[in-house]
Formats: sequence, structure tokens, C-alpha cells
Amino acid sequence: MSTPRQGPSEDLDEIFPRRSETETHALRGLLRTLKIFTSDLIRVKVFLRDDILEQVTAGGEGFTALTHVTARQADSLRWSEDQILTLIINRLCASDELCSFVGLDIEQLKASRDYRREAFYKVFPPTVHSGSNQSDTLRWVYTHTRDGRGAVTPRDVIDLLTRAKQHQQDECDDDANGRTEYIIGPTAIQYGLRELSKRKRTTLLEAEFPHFWEHIKKLDGGKTEYSERAIQKTLGKEWASVIDDLVGIGLFEETRRGGQRTFKVPFVYREGLSLTQGRAE
Repeated sequence: MSTPRQGPSEDLDEIFPRRSETETHALRGLLRTLKIFTSDLIRVKVFLRDDILEQVTAGGEGFTALTHVTARQADSLRWSEDQILTLIINRLCASDELCSFVGLDIEQLKASRDYRREAFYKVFPPTVHSGSNQSDTLRWVYTHTRDGRGAVTPRDVIDLLTRAKQHQQDECDDDANGRTEYIIGPTAIQYGLRELSKRKRTTLLEAEFPHFWEHIKKLDGGKTEYSERAIQKTLGKEWASVIDDLVGIGLFEETRRGGQRTFKVPFVYREGLSLTQGRAE
């Protein structure tokens, strides 16, 4: 039996503005085509984020016989904290010099999760902030790159740590005789998050959601959390539909407090939007 060949792929998120009417119509058409397409020679795979699938199938139009599509649907792809740890360790081990310097056993890294965590803390500090009740550094990186829908992407984690590494290198270059307690220290990691957040503002919020930007920029310089009344006042008369879209793209995490909806901006967007810690009532 011959092995199926991997065919070409298309990144549809680079063709249409995200969560726009045009994108919705295009993706609905794609799913309808997928529903009726059959072939013994070609197998079509469509990868959609959870929020995009919700967007495509929601609304007054409905989606007749959606179960014909979802019956072939695989589980959602989610990156766990352990998977992110493995990703980071694999990147670190690309440097033979670093592995030798900190004394890493490559075979043990492959076999033991506990050893991977041990290896992580040979490069990074135990915590990013001092004080009691602080989460460990791995958990901090995971929660601070998570969007409002709880999704963590390898791209964002790599971006944060790459910028942290560059910052640490710049500090070493400025003071060649200085010493650092960690290969990549707390200050560098915090810098990496700030730079990631600024990039997310320009390359994601502004670039991919220009049709939402007039609403998003109203948050600039505001608070990190909003009551339902405060978000209504901030976004204006169209707030109900706008907030659904902003929750859908992960800019807000929606929770309930005393029976009322509360909207919290995740860490990964706070610096980019110049937000101040606190709740707007």
C-alpha cells in the first residue's frame, strides 16, 4: 500500500480579515464544500481555531447538517504546561555549548519530565517575582502568554524567551566583568513579556483586526478589568456585539461575579495597551 502524500496547505487567516463578514461567508462555504466532498484519492483537512468555528456556525443563519462536518472533527489542539516545557527544553538543547555548560543529559531529558523541569531551572530563576505565594517561572510564563480563551501558543512563548535572552545578552555585553545569578534572569523575562505584548498590539490587534481597532483603542490606558457597566460605557451603544467579538478573539476573559459579567484583559495584552492594574466599575 502506498503512503498518502502530504498535499499543499493554505493559511486562510492570511487571506481575509479575522472575524469579518467576508471571512465568515468564505469559511461557511468551505465547510459546506467539505461536507459534500468525497474522494478515494484526496483527503481534505481543515484546521480551525475553536473561536473561528464558533463564529462560523453561530448567528441567525444556522448551519444545516453541521454534524456531518463535526462527526469527523478531532479534539481541539491545546498546548499544556508540560508540552510547553518540552518545547523550551528542546530549543535550549539545540545549543551544545549550553548543554555542556549546565551539564544536561540528553537521554534523560527525553525520558523524564522531572528531569526536564530540573533542566529548565538550571537556566531560569525559580520565580520571576520575589515574595511569598509567587508562581514558579514555568507557570508564570505559561499564564502570562495565555489569551482570554485560555490558549497558549508556542510562537508567543518562544517570542517572549527569545527577547528575554537578547536582553540578558545586552546586559552582559554592557558589563563584561559583571556576574549574573541565572543564565536568563527575572528582569530579562519581564522585559520579554513587555516586548511580546507590544508586538501583539501591532501585529495581531492592529494588523489582523483593523475592523475592531476603533473599539480596541478605547481600552488604551484603561484598567485591566471591567464590570459590565464599565465596558458598556467604554465601548458605547454597540457594546453587546463588540464585547462578544473581543471575547471571541481572546482579548478579554469573561467571568461571573455576583451574577454579573466581568471582563478581564489577560497579561499578554496589558503592556501593549498601557493598562493599569485595577477594576473599572
